Amino acid sequence: AGPLLPLLQLLARTAGLFLFFVTLIAGLYGSRSPEANFAPTLVWLIWWIGLSLSVACIGNVWPAFDPWRTLHDLLHALARHCGRREGIALNLHYPEALGAWPAAFLLLSFSWFEVIYLKASIPSHIATVGLVCSALTLTGMILFGRDAWQRNADVFAVYFATLGRFAPVAAESGSHTIALRPWGRALTGTDASPAGMTAFVIAMLSTVLYDGLLGGQLWSITQRALTSRFPQWADDAGYFTGSIGLIGTWLLFMAAYLLICAITRHFAGGRSARAIARQFVLTLVPIAVAYLVAHNFANLLIQGQLLIPLASNPLGWKWDLFGTAGFEPDIGIIDARMTWYVAISSIVIGHVISVWLAHRVALREYGTPRRAVIASIPLTLLMIVYTAISLSVIAEPLVQFRGAEGVEVSVPAR
Repeated sequence: AGPLLPLLQLLARTAGLFLFFVTLIAGLYGSRSPEANFAPTLVWLIWWIGLSLSVACIGNVWPAFDPWRTLHDLLHALARHCGRREGIALNLHYPEALGAWPAAFLLLSFSWFEVIYLKASIPSHIATVGLVCSALTLTGMILFGRDAWQRNADVFAVYFATLGRFAPVAAESGSHTIALRPWGRALTGTDASPAGMTAFVIAMLSTVLYDGLLGGQLWSITQRALTSRFPQWADDAGYFTGSIGLIGTWLLFMAAYLLICAITRHFAGGRSARAIARQFVLTLVPIAVAYLVAHNFANLLIQGQLLIPLASNPLGWKWDLFGTAGFEPDIGIIDARMTWYVAISSIVIGHVISVWLAHRVALREYGTPRRAVIASIPLTLLMIVYTAISLSVIAEPLVQFRGAEGVEVSVPAR
């Protein structure tokens, strides 16, 4: 990419920092209505969903846009300019045993805020979480160094880096070179996953699936059972049952995966079940990408159009900066049938890719095709179960009924 890449990185860093401050200002001082404020649409639709899909399908651009990385580098350069040789870094040793566990727990916490907290779309609450994330991230970078913190404990850096390993485009570290590779190739690398990475990837899977479960009949039955069993903890907002469901889904997925790894160890031999879990866990990432597409593609296309009018009126103060404040989203840009086809296709393709990647890892780790097949069978069965669950979750919100003219119609259940 020659001199073009550093220029693009500079533009991306400037844009990321600008959008971050605009989001904070809109959240703290703009309209309290989520529909009239720039912050909810940018954070939940464009950043959390849109950027996630872009990173997974194209390449990880988050390090260039990451506002906390840019803030750290600016403060670090300023400290060195003022005479401090070490900048702002204290360079404490990050505990290797801790690994990615902080990122896993932070991902669960962020998912709780997104999925369970009823006021997650209120702009001031988004700004508050942004400030808390800023304090936590910058403190971690100062204590342990930017690279060590982002490689292990920075939830968003770890999240986008993990999705980016599925992508076909990557920037070579320390050079101006752009690498092209087949989708998923980086997920079969020989570098060992840090401690806690298994928990993190399982959290990526379970939180998206749990979001889909919330609108289904199975969750309604489970919620009633929890409320009747623990009436003292019940609340109208559903925070207790929602939290139990989120953690329970994560633990259930974790237990199933570790059990499968123990079965693999029993029949195929090799390393311990924990080592096998760390060897194969990244092959589950395509399933997480499939869940992202299936659950969010239609929502991104339709509601993402709200960014056009909000760009002209980001604070909800009746501005029209770019002449687009009166833009009306086209809700017919994608219909229920296309949504269904995209969801089914993404889930099936994602699971097939995961099975293929897991077999490639098994061939490398177990040497002979026979042992590789034996090692792949338990994980393949687990992925088939994941496929069945995810397809049922996708299908359940589509309720079939016949209208007055006998025409069968599909509508969302929630």
